Amino acid sequence: MKNVEVMKEREARELIRREKQLQSRSNRFYMLYLFMVLSLIYIIDEIASTISIQFQSNIINEFFVQNMGMEYGEGLSLSSALGFITYPVTLLIVFYRPLADRFGRKPFLVINTFMMGLGLFLVYLSDNIIVYMVGGTLMGFMVSHDMQCVYILECSSEKNRARNYALIKAVAILGTLLIPLLRETLMQNQSERWHLVYLVPAILGFVLSLAALLFAKETNTFLVNRVKYLKTSPEDREKQTRDEKNSNAQGGIINAVKFAFKHRQLRFLMLACCLFYSASLATATYNTVMKEAALMTEEAITLALYFYPLGNALMTFAAGLVSDRFGRKITIIAMSCSAVLCYGTFIASSMLDWTPVLTGFAIGGFMGSYWGAGDTIGGIMFSESSPTNLRSSVTVINTLLNGIIGGLATIVTIVLLPLIPKETFGYMYLGLTIPGLIGAILIIWKFVGETRGLDLKKVTGAEWDKTNNRRAK
Repeated sequence: MKNVEVMKEREARELIRREKQLQSRSNRFYMLYLFMVLSLIYIIDEIASTISIQFQSNIINEFFVQNMGMEYGEGLSLSSALGFITYPVTLLIVFYRPLADRFGRKPFLVINTFMMGLGLFLVYLSDNIIVYMVGGTLMGFMVSHDMQCVYILECSSEKNRARNYALIKAVAILGTLLIPLLRETLMQNQSERWHLVYLVPAILGFVLSLAALLFAKETNTFLVNRVKYLKTSPEDREKQTRDEKNSNAQGGIINAVKFAFKHRQLRFLMLACCLFYSASLATATYNTVMKEAALMTEEAITLALYFYPLGNALMTFAAGLVSDRFGRKITIIAMSCSAVLCYGTFIASSMLDWTPVLTGFAIGGFMGSYWGAGDTIGGIMFSESSPTNLRSSVTVINTLLNGIIGGLATIVTIVLLPLIPKETFGYMYLGLTIPGLIGAILIIWKFVGETRGLDLKKVTGAEWDKTNNRRAK
C-alpha cells in the first residue's frame, strides 16, 4: 500500500507539471525556431551517420593497412567483424529508447545531441582503433534514436507531416556539405589529416544540445497522451482488459513487440523492413568503391562529395512531396526503383572514370532514394501505425531489425571481401541490393495499408485489423 501511495503522489506531481506544460502558450515564432533547431540537430545527426562512411578508406588504411600490415580487403573484413563487438551496446536501445514514451521527447533530444557531439570528439582524438570504436559506437547508438524525427512528426499537421519531415531532412543533408568543405580546408585533401574533420561537427553538437535544452518544448502529442494516462487512477488501470492495458502501456520494448505482432499492419511492416535492410550494405561502402575499386584521388573524392548532398537532398525532398501527394506506398516503390538506377549510375561513372560530379550526384541520389524509402517504411509508417504511448518504443523494433539484418548481411561480406578483387566490390554491392528492394516492394504493395493523412493522436494500430475483418465477412 505504501508503494501505491508513493506512486500516486509522484504521478499527481507529474500531472500538475504536465498540465502546466500543456497549457503554456508558445511564442508565435516558436514553431519556426523549433524547426530551425531541429534542422541544425538533424545536420549533426546526418554528419554523424555518414562521416565515417565518407572516410572509410582513410580509416581502414590508417588502422589496419598501415598499423597492422594488412591488405585492404582483409582490413575492411576485420573492421566489419570488429563491429559485432559493439552489438551488445547497440542492444541497449531496447531499454533506452522506450524511456521517451515515459519521460518525454525533450530530455532525449538534448541527451542524444550532446552524446553525438561527444562521439565525434572522441574520434577526433583517436590515435588507435579502440578509441575510434568507442567514439563510433557512441555516435551510432545515438544516431539510431532519431528523436528529432519524432519531434517533426508530432509537431506537424496530418497533411504536411511527410513534407515537413523531408524538407527538414533535405536541409540537414545539404548541411553535410560541411564535410567536403572541411576536407578541402582543414584536411587539405591529405589522407592522414582526416581526424580534423570530426572536430567542427563535435563542437556544433555540444552547442546545439544546449540550444535544444533552452528553446525546445515537449511535444503536445506526448503531453496530451501522458495527461490522459495520469488522470486514470491505478485502480482503474487494473480494471482494464488485457487489450486495453497493452494499448495504454506507457512504452517498453516488450509491450511494443507484443503490440506489433498482434496487429497485421505492423507485422507486415516488420517483414518489409527485414527485406529492405538486406540491401543496406551499399549505403556504407561507397567511399571504398571510389577509393579502392575505382582508384579515385582524394581531390576527386572531395569534388564528388560536394555533389553527394545535392543528389541526396533532391531525392529526399522528392520522397516527402510524393509521400504527401500520392501516399506512402507509392513513395516506397518509386524511391526503391530510383535507388537501383542511381547506384547503377554510380558504379558506371566511378569505374569508367566519367566525372566526379556525376559520381557524387549519383551516389547521393542513391542514398536519398534508399533512405527516402527506408524512412517511409521504418520511420513514418511505423510511427503512423502505432499509438502515441508506444510510438517511440515501436520504432525501436525498426532499429533492431536494421541492426540484425545489416549484421547478417555484413557476415556475408566478411567472407567475400578477402576472396574477391577490389575492382569488383561495387558490382558485389549492387548484386546484394536488388533482391531485398524487390521483396520489400511486393510486401508493401500487397499487405500493408496506406497511412497518409492519419491523426496521430487517434491512431490505435487496429485500424487495418478492422478493415480486414470486414472484408473477411
